[in-house]
Amino acid sequence: MLPGNWENEMSLPTYQKPYGFVQSVLRNYAPAFLVLTATMLNKAIIDANASIRAFAKAVGIDYEQMQPGEKHVVEGVFTDGTPTVLSFYRTVNRGDRRFSVRGIKKQCEAGDTVALTFKVTTEGEVVWVVNVTRQPEYRQLVEAS
Repeated sequence: MLPGNWENEMSLPTYQKPYGFVQSVLRNYAPAFLVLTATMLNKAIIDANASIRAFAKAVGIDYEQMQPGEKHVVEGVFTDGTPTVLSFYRTVNRGDRRFSVRGIKKQCEAGDTVALTFKVTTEGEVVWVVNVTRQPEYRQLVEAS
C-alpha cells in the first residue's frame, strides 16, 4: 500500500520520497483500465471493475470496507494536463461499487479504452488518466494488465 493518510474526502498527496523509492512501489501495481460505453459517459456512472477496485486499494481505498453511500475522492490529471477528480463510491440503496472521473466526457468517447496509472514527476507522483485509444503510445498500459 502506498504511504499516506487517507480519509473520506481525500486527495492523493504528492510524495516527497526519493525517485527510486516511488518507482519500486509503483511496480507492484498494474494500471486499471476499462472500455467506455455511451451509458458510462452520458450518466457518468461506471461500475468499479476488478482493475478499478485494485487501483483504488493502491491509493488506500478499499471498497470492501466502505458502507453504502460512502464516497472517497482522489485528485488526478489527464495526459493533456487537465486536472480531474476521481470518485470511488458505493451506491446508497444497494451498495453497488461505482467510480466516476470528472470531465471524462470531454476527453473520451464511447468505445475508448481508458487507463488509470501513476505518473512520477519532479514533485512526486500523481494519478494519471490516459485515453489509450487516442494515445496509442500508451497501449502498453492495458497490454501489460
